[in-house]
Amino acid sequence: MSAIRLVPVFLLLLAPAAQGAVELVTLKNETIKGELVSVSAKEIVIDAAGKKVTTPVDQVLNLTFPNPVAAFGPDTKFALVEMTDGTQLKCATYALKGKDAKLTLLAGQVVDVPMAKINWILNEAHVADNMKTFKERVLAKKGAYDLLAIKSEDVVNAIQGTIGDADEKGESFEFVQKVGGTKRTVAISRPFAIFFQRSADATAKPTVCRLHDTDRNLVFASEITRSADGLTVVTSSGASIKYASTMVARLDYSVGKLTYLSQLATAALESSIKEEGNNKDGYVQPFAKDQNLDGNKIRIAGVEYKSGLALHSTTEVVYDLDGEYREFKAMVGIDDDVSGDEGPVILKVYDGETELLKWEFKRSDKQRVRSLNLNIKDVKKLKIVVTSGDPLGLDLGLHLSIGDARVTK
Repeated sequence: MSAIRLVPVFLLLLAPAAQGAVELVTLKNETIKGELVSVSAKEIVIDAAGKKVTTPVDQVLNLTFPNPVAAFGPDTKFALVEMTDGTQLKCATYALKGKDAKLTLLAGQVVDVPMAKINWILNEAHVADNMKTFKERVLAKKGAYDLLAIKSEDVVNAIQGTIGDADEKGESFEFVQKVGGTKRTVAISRPFAIFFQRSADATAKPTVCRLHDTDRNLVFASEITRSADGLTVVTSSGASIKYASTMVARLDYSVGKLTYLSQLATAALESSIKEEGNNKDGYVQPFAKDQNLDGNKIRIAGVEYKSGLALHSTTEVVYDLDGEYREFKAMVGIDDDVSGDEGPVILKVYDGETELLKWEFKRSDKQRVRSLNLNIKDVKKLKIVVTSGDPLGLDLGLHLSIGDARVTK
């Protein structure tokens, strides 16, 4: 289908602003609480106990609103629609008519968008197995053609072809099958899912933040402004959305600013411990992401960390940062739940081959965890090394866990 200019949509009815303090977290891990005064592409202003605090957007990680997120029960049914900018909306109903789509969200708002701005539609997305099937049977098969997914006798088949315009009554659309060129009229209520083969949207604007609303919708926003009644959001694809403050759960500004090391690919990983055979019993894992060396959650001084690294001694890992980050932060210590010798075990951090930090840890230390906050401005290769401090070089059970290991810009 030909591209259509996207006009302002998502015109939502406004409700009174939410009562209660918002919470803003900065790159420096500072927290500011108070009433939201204004938000723009450049800055966020919060009235904190009568004092207006202005924070540049490039220093913001998250802005959280005091609004509860919906807990959907078994009677909540919805289709999930993804737009070309990644925005995902849960819809109670939707209609296709001509080249346009009309989406009715769970809270009753009506959203009008061109079909050219929709990536895919999954019916009955509230069923967990349907999303799993959609990923396996549809998304995994995407290629050069549109896909029409039909479920028959509990089996989903994705048929390649071209999806045409819907009829003017909004009851059906045309589908031309790739194999054989068969043309058929498909009732809008019939498909398990519809996938449109789209090229990258060259008109999409850069994303400033990701908006999470109280109905668990995800909106990729290129612009956000505050009015007396709420927030006005413009998506990366150009759609205008008006939200009451009571409908917003969180604005996530962390994309591109904060990166957890466990999410980064390692440029190099070395250890004196080598796997033998097929990782038989007794083999020591030298390096783990988001878990300790026993395969459980990272826990240091009684605190669990969802993200982090675990390294046996005699292990080093290198990350290519290309000088793009300013700080390396983490909580470091010997994991509570992984047994081993007294120590000592040594942590070293390098800028390439230049040592930036050297710490020694023992199980008998009164201070069980240390807060790492290291300036890594212009560091291109960040190397983390864990070694044995034993005078005989023994390393049995010597290790460190690095919780919440992250680099920020």
